[in-house]
Amino acid sequence: MFWTRVASGVVLAPLFLALVYWEKPYFHIMVAAIAGIMAYEFLRMDGKAGPKRQGLAIAGIVAAVLAMTFVSATAALALGAAVGLAGIVSDKAAGRKERHVAQIAVPYVLLPALSLLHLMDVGGAQSVFWLLAVIWATDIGAYICGRLIGGPKLAPAVSPKKTWSGAVGGLIWAVIASSGVYWAYQGAFVPSIAAIAGLLSVISQAGDLFESSLKRRYDVKDSGALIPGHGGLMDRFDGLWAAAPFAAVFCVILGGGVQHW
Repeated sequence: MFWTRVASGVVLAPLFLALVYWEKPYFHIMVAAIAGIMAYEFLRMDGKAGPKRQGLAIAGIVAAVLAMTFVSATAALALGAAVGLAGIVSDKAAGRKERHVAQIAVPYVLLPALSLLHLMDVGGAQSVFWLLAVIWATDIGAYICGRLIGGPKLAPAVSPKKTWSGAVGGLIWAVIASSGVYWAYQGAFVPSIAAIAGLLSVISQAGDLFESSLKRRYDVKDSGALIPGHGGLMDRFDGLWAAAPFAAVFCVILGGGVQHW
């Protein structure tokens, strides 16, 4: 399993990074595709959303991402709101008392996707590379430190293999890796940006735990089987999807991309 994960990373990571480097519209189209697949995986987990509901949610999410790419952020948010509202209305019309996971899937998948596009639009590839350094270093650092150090479990009821040593190790690796990326572009170390990286690392780990809780709730091992050794796209992008909205908020508050913070 470990070497399968490594092989998948070696094959897919360069393509992913190339699309980030080429920026708009290549990165945006990739995010739209990822969002559509993640929406399908999310909706498939509980099995309650029928083909029409799945199709509406997936098409709406992809259309909203492409609307932000080629039209405007306002159009994207309007489409996303319309899809979410359509899901609520259809439930009420059918007399359903329980909420379908489809109503959660739209904001869970769409908001981070639009946040990533905003990060690219205001900060370019540099800002996205910086965020990827935070997320990927968190994952790798947590895995290695957790395996080597072990110790108390972080959230045994949700993810039995995760440890506090892994969580702290992932945070430290994230700060170091993202600081290295920032230094490569700007030739400086900024403590406040390193602190933001640490915060986003914690948020990404919380996103990982949230996705693990979803899988436990619906009794599935992985969200899908698209990536050998990793599972589905939700399994691979859970941390990035959790951190992206917060990175976008920092872009709004501090003005521009990471290089302007």
